[in-house]
Amino acid sequence: MVAQKEELSLPAEGRLAGIRGLRARGLLRWAGLFLLFFAVSVVQTWPLIVHMTNSIADSPSAPLPDIYAFIWNLSWVKQAIVDLHTNPYETDYIFFPDGEHLYIHPLAFINGVMCIPLEVATGNLILSWNVLALLLFTFSGLATYALAYRITQNHLAAVFAGFIFAFAPVVMMQFNGRWHISTTWPIPLMALFTLRFLDSGRYRDAAAAGICWALLLYNNQEFALDAAVFLTLFFSYWAVVYFARRDAGQFRRLVLGGAIVIGVWLALGGPLLIPAAIDARSGKYNLPAQDEYYSGTIKSLITPSPLWGPGENPALYHPKHDPVGSIENTLYLGGVPLIFATVALFTLRRTPHRVLPWWLLFLVFVILTLGPWLYWDETHKLSIPLPYQIYDNLPFFGDRRSPARMLPFAMLGLAIVAAIGLDFAMSRLKRQYVLLAPVLGLLALGLVGLEYWNPPVHTTRLDPPNVLEQIRDEPGDFTVLDVPLGRRDGELFNGHLEGAAVADYYQSVHKKRVFGGFIARLKESTRAWLGKEPGLTHLAVPNALPTARDLDVELVREVLRKYRVKYIVLHKIGPHGEPIDTPEVLNSLDAYIRGIVGEPFSTDDPSLIVYRNQDVD
Repeated sequence: MVAQKEELSLPAEGRLAGIRGLRARGLLRWAGLFLLFFAVSVVQTWPLIVHMTNSIADSPSAPLPDIYAFIWNLSWVKQAIVDLHTNPYETDYIFFPDGEHLYIHPLAFINGVMCIPLEVATGNLILSWNVLALLLFTFSGLATYALAYRITQNHLAAVFAGFIFAFAPVVMMQFNGRWHISTTWPIPLMALFTLRFLDSGRYRDAAAAGICWALLLYNNQEFALDAAVFLTLFFSYWAVVYFARRDAGQFRRLVLGGAIVIGVWLALGGPLLIPAAIDARSGKYNLPAQDEYYSGTIKSLITPSPLWGPGENPALYHPKHDPVGSIENTLYLGGVPLIFATVALFTLRRTPHRVLPWWLLFLVFVILTLGPWLYWDETHKLSIPLPYQIYDNLPFFGDRRSPARMLPFAMLGLAIVAAIGLDFAMSRLKRQYVLLAPVLGLLALGLVGLEYWNPPVHTTRLDPPNVLEQIRDEPGDFTVLDVPLGRRDGELFNGHLEGAAVADYYQSVHKKRVFGGFIARLKESTRAWLGKEPGLTHLAVPNALPTARDLDVELVREVLRKYRVKYIVLHKIGPHGEPIDTPEVLNSLDAYIRGIVGEPFSTDDPSLIVYRNQDVD
């Protein structure tokens, strides 16, 4: 039995005993590893830790609507579960009165649930997220370490892998606003339990892999699709191995374990999978086909992140293809990981099954990241069709918008083969120069740390207006009308574009229902509603001349009473200090609102004006 496990490149019995000893006696070691990865998280996000209570990591050219939407996600999950005891995947607290489904919106539900204890303890959403974010980076490094250590039994090589995966440039760039993508810790954890099942045959490990897959589903549906590809690759690989060996027992166990993974995932994910599938196939939602635009390029794989060193800004828009160095197309692999991944190939002859599955994972996902057609960069299309075109024709899989977001799974494969290569190099060096082997490991860590160097990050202070916090604390069931008014999704909008973007953030402050908002997927009927009611139409399109219905004061006041609008908030400056519109438009809106509800309730904050509708108690 020992010989067979060595042939499969999984730990032998003696090594497994060592791992059990590590679990029993090594709490101090795991505490040290936790502190190590936490310290690296602090460094890679510096100076965020000194602004934890009131600032977020972002970029001057980061997607502000996404930032506000993910702040709202965290706030809404807590409000729905703790305060309202309702389904967080349906809401009328934005897009009031009809509301919207959030089943195909990246709600990042697991992040929201994990944030709840911190929010309850601190009462500070920004602080809660920043603490959680550092912990999530730490968990990602630890999970990858555990996976790599199980394969290599080399602590330095495992730490090396943990750093590569947890702090890859693609992850750190997405931390600028797409927090469901920068949260990657369930990926190596799922791989670890899959490997444990292959090694031990325990079906509880297969069930644990299914649980991790479900965590990915609830936090990022795109990662759940990628996990399906990962599991298909992994189980197919070992099925071929067992079939070639005519090992019927192992083959049957593998098939049953795969069925358990899928069964657990379906059981746990069903409450989201079923309504998400219904919404996606309903034809009511815009699912933009932008996979070619948001695909990776060859150059993006070899170009360092624009955030390296003092950099703060990802690249901006290009009409033909998302540019190299944008928030979607920062995909740098790193020279050091690739060198050691190449070294790992020298172990193929002796231990092929330790290396091949991870190299296969890396290559498959890198190729899929490149999308349907091969591009050198954003301006040079090579017109070579790629396997993603097959992937794109699969049900549900083809609904994804950005192939570039598949790279984290490739980074896991790269991290593991790089760790194997480092372990091999250290073992060869140790034969003659014992003291130089750890030096090589530390040198590799230092070099990849230099390649992936991310600080200083740009931070923005977000100070909630005091008057909105007062509205939050005011009892009663009433609505807040944000002006200018807008509704938008990831591609289309109706009404005021900036007004739609900031509505999410301000709702997370005052917690009352609002008419506007921004989510990834929106029904056309939800967007079109803004043209239904007099007064609201003009507040959504202030550049257009008001209609006769918009100018009928009594008719507009009846609309405000109908929807229990107690406060109207005219936003002049957004949370990041961005102007919402021109002074002329804002002055025109101010005059219009005064004509409806009278003088402002509060003008103390230069970023907004608040009006009190006396018709609603």
